[in-house]
Amino acid sequence: MDYLPLLLVVALATYAQTITGFAFGLIFMAGVVLLDIVPVTLGAILISILSLFNCAVALYGKRATLDRRIVLISAAIGLITVFLGVWALNVLSGDYVGWLQVILGGAIIVSSLMLVCHPKPRRHRSPDWSFALFGGLSGFMGGMFSTSGPPMVFHLYRQPLVPAVIRDCLLMIFAINSLQRLAIVTFQGDLDNEVLLLAVASIPVVLLFTWLGRRYPPPLSAASLRRVAFILLMGSGVSLCLSGIPEIGLLK
Repeated sequence: MDYLPLLLVVALATYAQTITGFAFGLIFMAGVVLLDIVPVTLGAILISILSLFNCAVALYGKRATLDRRIVLISAAIGLITVFLGVWALNVLSGDYVGWLQVILGGAIIVSSLMLVCHPKPRRHRSPDWSFALFGGLSGFMGGMFSTSGPPMVFHLYRQPLVPAVIRDCLLMIFAINSLQRLAIVTFQGDLDNEVLLLAVASIPVVLLFTWLGRRYPPPLSAASLRRVAFILLMGSGVSLCLSGIPEIGLLK
């Protein structure tokens, strides 16, 4: 019962992800930080576990439609930046919690703008260095907050690729990032019984609200849903920034 608020945030984030296809990690992280339910470090580990579970379920039992070159380049750079993101989180979660909130709030604000931006597909595929760049950004966000989606989502939807390839490439990259992050925190000794218990308790909530989102979506158009998600994320991001600014002394 102590973690009922956390499970409610999981339910909200799962439902929003199901109806919009985006933003589980961002909504979850914003919720647990704003409501002060669990530390950011614990929340990030929980997102990694649930994201890996989600990717495994989505890719299991079918032949993934992958562009292996994109996955290889993006994930290879991510192997470095995920580690840097975890390191940055560990540094900031100590004496720099205010900066951590401002950085997370800024990342959520930028991600919310990406949500309502509809990038036009390019005529020709972007060069390999661009996948390395966005893969690196995605890995850093994944390492720091377990929210690796926005950079790669934005970049891949600009490519002349069919939706199935984009979807499966994203799932595979997210799975690799989550697996690597879990390996790092396990080595650090942070993957304890409490986190595993919360993950086990959250998985049925994820399954239930995924089904509810598919079976009973709100009577809104796709554009309206994206606007609702944008307002929710933008409000969360601004609130995080405003709550973090006094902590770092910018208003003193």
